[in-house]
Amino acid sequence: MASVTLKKEEHKTFAAEESCISTQDSSNEDDILTTFNDLKTEENDLDEQKENLKSLLQQLEIKAKEQVEKEKRKVEKLNSEVLALKRKCEKFSRISKTINSDTTLGRNQAGP
Repeated sequence: MASVTLKKEEHKTFAAEESCISTQDSSNEDDILTTFNDLKTEENDLDEQKENLKSLLQQLEIKAKEQVEKEKRKVEKLNSEVLALKRKCEKFSRISKTINSDTTLGRNQAGP
């Protein structure tokens, strides 16, 4: 009888251990599944963030190129204006020299 009782106790202990292991396995499976789902969520968030940043970068590059083109046009316009003003200055400088030389010539010819 003692051996039968012992075997019943062993069976109960084994069943309890098996239940404990089953609960741990289930818990481990839940942990693994939860971890996997968390990682997938993080991956999706990072993919979305990556796409948003790529889009932002593209917009910033376009804006920077537009600003560069705008500044190039301003510089070209200013260069053109400066060149036109230089030409006018040279023209009036020649006119002024001609007038001065004619005036000086006239004074010399008028004599004392």
